[in-house]
Amino acid sequence: MRLFSLLLRVLILVAGAVIGLGLFLFAVIAFVGFLLVSLLRGRRPNLQFRVNKNPWAQHRPPAADVVDVEAREISEVNDAASLPPPQQR
Repeated sequence: MRLFSLLLRVLILVAGAVIGLGLFLFAVIAFVGFLLVSLLRGRRPNLQFRVNKNPWAQHRPPAADVVDVEAREISEVNDAASLPPPQQR
């Protein structure tokens, strides 16, 4: 019974390794094929991946109204004595 259990574990391990290696080789071949097709067509491959940092966040529609704000300049204060001293940690 121990021999059967050991052989079954080894068989499952080998099968998992073969499936994983097969998927890896498929991904490499697909990548090389995509790259070659892109280069033969004369286009640079677009290999940028966008990752949504929060996929559960609601998507807001773009703002429809643009508000024009009147801007004014503020004079800079060059008096270092009026600033509070930095806090030391």
